[in-house]
Amino acid sequence: MVLARHLYLRMMRRGRFLALLALASVPALVYWLAGFDASPGELEVLYSDVLSTAGFSYSIAALILTVATLREERDGGTLPYIYMRPMSRLSIALSSIAAGTAAALTIALGGWLATVLAVVLVGADLTQTLAGLSLYAAAGFGYSAIFVPLGYLVPRSLLVGLGYVIVVESILASVVTGIAQFSIFRIALSIYADLAPVFDMQGAGEVLGPVTPGLGGGLAKLAAVMVVGIATLTWALRRRDAL
Repeated sequence: MVLARHLYLRMMRRGRFLALLALASVPALVYWLAGFDASPGELEVLYSDVLSTAGFSYSIAALILTVATLREERDGGTLPYIYMRPMSRLSIALSSIAAGTAAALTIALGGWLATVLAVVLVGADLTQTLAGLSLYAAAGFGYSAIFVPLGYLVPRSLLVGLGYVIVVESILASVVTGIAQFSIFRIALSIYADLAPVFDMQGAGEVLGPVTPGLGGGLAKLAAVMVVGIATLTWALRRRDAL
């Protein structure tokens, strides 16, 4: 827990936190602006449409934040001191991913609260926002499991991560059924779709694509991603240290 707290506080510097919170709040801004031209009956449908499209901004915020979990320690030359502690590589991997997940969820909570504020400002029903938290939280778990190991393994991890978010999730997953099944954002969206009181299958459903809405299936996929992420990071820590 000490290591996880140290990594979390190092990632959540004030300037970085505020900048990434603003990026994660883009869906709220879009909803607020679009709400002026929407009728009261369209506001609930509009919420799911905005989260499913503008929500990719949170993916980038989570990327920028979580790839720095161990990369900054390595670049700053402090990683050897962490290795000197009486901790197994599995413990280091668990602490690192826990810190990255906690940081991603902090930004997720802020982005979601911004959407709640936007809903209040346009006078829409607040009950629709409760399910919106599931989208942010699920995406935070999934992206942390991918980007924390990526930040440790790949020198230009930010560029590689941007390639994943923009090319794989935004473009390839939209046209290739198999790739869509491995899209973290679509997995999170499938959980949200199952919980949302109103989900637009013509608008937001187009982003979801071939991924079937479902809470159980989405959670199972996220659990599998987390296990793979922890195993990959543990292997990398042992491999690079010849341990």
